[in-house]
Amino acid sequence: MALVNFNTPRSRQFHYHPRYYDERKERLEKMKAQAKAELAAEKSGVQYVGLQRGFLSESRENSKLHRNVLKSASNARILRYLLILIFLMGIFYVLTPDVFKAFWKIK
Repeated sequence: MALVNFNTPRSRQFHYHPRYYDERKERLEKMKAQAKAELAAEKSGVQYVGLQRGFLSESRENSKLHRNVLKSASNARILRYLLILIFLMGIFYVLTPDVFKAFWKIK
């Protein structure tokens, strides 16, 4: 009787290399770059308009108020569609009561 040697694969190893992220330092560097741009614009006589579109849109999207507004707008839209549907069914019933009764088999 021969013993069968099964080749079992080694378990995969997870290599995690943490990266250090300093939010404060990044904000400071952004502020420095903005100040340099403002000074360069001042020296050249051009008015500097610095918009931080990414920052504004992220803060707005992440706010609870914005999410609640979107949710209530969605609910209002659904309610509006339901009211329109009920209104159209009422008009259909008034204009063609025989078809409506035949469809619903109301006697």
